[in-house]
Amino acid sequence: MDKTAFIYGEKVYLRKLRREDLNECYLQWLNDPEILKYSGRKSYPTGMEQLEQYYERLQSSTDLSLAICMKDSDKHVGNLSLNSILWLHRSAELSIVVGDKSVWGKGVARDAMQAICKHAFTAMNLYRVWAESPNPAFNRAVQKLGWIKEGCKRESFFHEGKYIDLECYAILQPEWLKLFGEDSTKSKQLQKKSRSPSDVLQ
Repeated sequence: MDKTAFIYGEKVYLRKLRREDLNECYLQWLNDPEILKYSGRKSYPTGMEQLEQYYERLQSSTDLSLAICMKDSDKHVGNLSLNSILWLHRSAELSIVVGDKSVWGKGVARDAMQAICKHAFTAMNLYRVWAESPNPAFNRAVQKLGWIKEGCKRESFFHEGKYIDLECYAILQPEWLKLFGEDSTKSKQLQKKSRSPSDVLQ
């Protein structure tokens, strides 16, 4: 396992995104219609110059942006971020993309989200982690992880010729700690139920 691993899950670890990650494989994720199906980035192609500019912006950003890597191979399979961190309100937005299709349906996204939530609530002392997505697979996944639906932004995402809703979910620190911090039995039950054939893309 890579010695620069920062956060550990069951199947994956999260580490700092590195310049060597900016390769053709990563670039392909950002231009693949299937991966971008529910992404706002699908309107324009992404080139290596844009990818490098994104990487440079990360170096001075207050967002926590990490690479998702497989424990068994060190393979970089996606990225995950805590964005829009508001320290006064102790909140952050979660966003994730699993670009390597070979690991779709294997619980990689779920594992990565659990790992970042543990870090957010226990190490960063955040109180609320939230996300909004039109992706049914993502929304099912966070439901199974105990997130609460807070509402929707009606018909705010244009998808395949029609406008669809963005569903809004969040989980609070005490809710997460109750599910996964102290109540280990409930944690195991929820993790077992959360296995899904669909992986998370946002």
